Amino acid sequence: MAAIPGLNAAVSGLQAAKTRVNVAADNVANARSVAPAKADGPATDEAGRPLFRAGRTTLQAQEAGGVRAVVEPVQPTSVQRYQPDAADANAQGLVNRPNVSYVRETAVQIGAQAQFAANMATVEASDEMTERLLDVTG
Repeated sequence: MAAIPGLNAAVSGLQAAKTRVNVAADNVANARSVAPAKADGPATDEAGRPLFRAGRTTLQAQEAGGVRAVVEPVQPTSVQRYQPDAADANAQGLVNRPNVSYVRETAVQIGAQAQFAANMATVEASDEMTERLLDVTG
């Protein structure tokens, strides 16, 4: 049936929007966490606590139709901030924090919400067309 490929594309768009929201929310929730100084740095600090690496989601078109969300680490992984009272501050009072922008993450969440709504409208339209087809043939 011709509606199925469009439906598959819409469902992949819903999944991609969900991934975008999850990654942005994770970034915001961990924006004040300790981050590694380099992308290829250790996964934990000296005390064994995990270090947070912020992610960015990019959308890639799939050959069969639809889209796929790919999560990649943000470059640079961290930014240094002056917080001399922080437990993980160095001798100069600097700490490594994840490279997270609240403005960017908010924009990503707004875009993902619109992406989700558009793809959900496609799913609903496909559902209505299927119902009408069944009414005509039944």
